[in-house]
Amino acid sequence: MTEAIVPGDTVALAVDPNVPQVETVLAAVIQLLQQSDAANISVVVGDEALPSTLHAIADVAGDTAEVEVHQPANREALRFLGPDAAGYPIYLNRCLVDADFVLPITSGRCGDLDCQSDLYGFFPAFSDSASRLRLLNPPLEVSAEAADPNEPAMLLGAQLMLSITSSDAGQAAQIIAGTTIGIRKRLQETRHVPNSKTPTSLVVASLDGNQQQQTWHNLARATASAARIADTSGTLVLWTDISDAPTGCLLRISDDTAELGKNSQTEIGEDLPLWDPTLTPAYTLRKLTQEYRILLHSGLPPEEVEALGIGTIQSGEELRNLTRSFANCNILRAASFYGPSYNWPEPSF
Repeated sequence: MTEAIVPGDTVALAVDPNVPQVETVLAAVIQLLQQSDAANISVVVGDEALPSTLHAIADVAGDTAEVEVHQPANREALRFLGPDAAGYPIYLNRCLVDADFVLPITSGRCGDLDCQSDLYGFFPAFSDSASRLRLLNPPLEVSAEAADPNEPAMLLGAQLMLSITSSDAGQAAQIIAGTTIGIRKRLQETRHVPNSKTPTSLVVASLDGNQQQQTWHNLARATASAARIADTSGTLVLWTDISDAPTGCLLRISDDTAELGKNSQTEIGEDLPLWDPTLTPAYTLRKLTQEYRILLHSGLPPEEVEALGIGTIQSGEELRNLTRSFANCNILRAASFYGPSYNWPEPSF
């Protein structure tokens, strides 16, 4: 990696905050980059990061690298990268576009192999709010060229990346460096959910790892992963330690008549549309609550969860009693890493 850096280059690290043991991985990367002749190093963290995660990353970066959180609705924090095949402008984080060398550090999700997905992790994680809203509200007909999620990475000229897979305990399992072709092949070889896994009427899925994993974004990913190995209209139990109360669009998922993206699409002058970070998990959870019976274990009061149209399960004893009603059960540990990074409506990226 250091051989690709020319003396005086500016280096930017595009960091997915959900990477297992992200601060440990980042510390090793920064230590390696210090052996190069880079002029400066920037760390751009995806906007799903919790304050505790940002604090840990800032501690690791110290005085060696500048740390910033991606702001999808702040035009000054973005750069125009070029038009996509449909003619829409593509904006990415300013630091990433301006850098001479960009290294994505991403979560290795096998589910990204089953859909059109940007394995580099640039798009839409580091894109503008308008692009994200287009993905949530795609046109009825999208050409294959217009729906290529790898286009931003190609325009950016990205070549190398780091992909970190998760163990069942939510810790870093494998750190894979290479091109997307090599990463895709390696993830396929190490896929730990067989395609032949028999669906069951009950699936128990857990969020494992540090507090960064205990978010509504990761709950939505875990629920979608559980649904992939569940019978139609089956029961999905999500075992989490989520303690942050639902806000924004999440409060409207039980109301089929409420338009989730309405508030997010308000524009102020010539600025980009406002972005509600709860919008993407709300879209996923609304769809799944309509198709499955979902029960959530969390640190929240039952009434707050049940107001979302989601049931609750309070203890291991309740879970044991529930399992007695089913002949078979699938179990997913660190379930947010099984499915794709994003569950966009079809047709989409």
